[in-house]
Amino acid sequence: MIDLTFQKLDDAAVQKFLSDISGDMAPITFAEGKTTVESAALPFYDEFKLYAISDTTLPAPNTRYVLYKPGDVSVMNWTNEPIYSVNERAPIKVDRKTSLPYARFFFHFVRGQLGRFIIVEKPEEVTWLPNANEKEKADVNQRLTPIAYKGIGRDNLITLTATVVFKNALFKTDIKIAPFEMDVPDPEVGGMEHFTIGQMKLTNEELLLEELNVPVDPPPGEFG
Repeated sequence: MIDLTFQKLDDAAVQKFLSDISGDMAPITFAEGKTTVESAALPFYDEFKLYAISDTTLPAPNTRYVLYKPGDVSVMNWTNEPIYSVNERAPIKVDRKTSLPYARFFFHFVRGQLGRFIIVEKPEEVTWLPNANEKEKADVNQRLTPIAYKGIGRDNLITLTATVVFKNALFKTDIKIAPFEMDVPDPEVGGMEHFTIGQMKLTNEELLLEELNVPVDPPPGEFG
């Protein structure tokens, strides 16, 4: 589960922030006095922060997110593109301490058209449908593990391990992260695979349980 501490901006700071990003957000506009803005520091960026912009004239969900530092804004769109773009400009710092919060952040904000990978570490992080039974929940709970740092492999990629829900199945998987731009041997194709800094890859997926009574998220819309 993503763990961020958001701080609410005061009215003057909201007005200045919205003025700074208005050109990048067009044609989206923000109703004066009806927009709240919160910011959260991210340990893997020195200057960029995550901003949550909520349009209170709309029912929830009503929040858009941007990565921002003065003069540079990237609108989050539930793909990896804005994250990878900021990684190269920031640049991102990926090490033993920051790789875990980065992975949680990445998989929260990247939601594919075919489904999303949801990192689940604790029983309370699994969302169940009403028809899920106690045995099914117990089977899942006993297989959950905290996301963990495994080290840097021979491929020079940082390796984490985690349990994830994808659609209605539970998997154990390794998460590979590039700490810098590099070319990595790909044994599946017998060639080299290029990684940009902070680029992710899932490997060694192990199916643990399937046909779970959990909701399957639809493709993401404007607000997730």
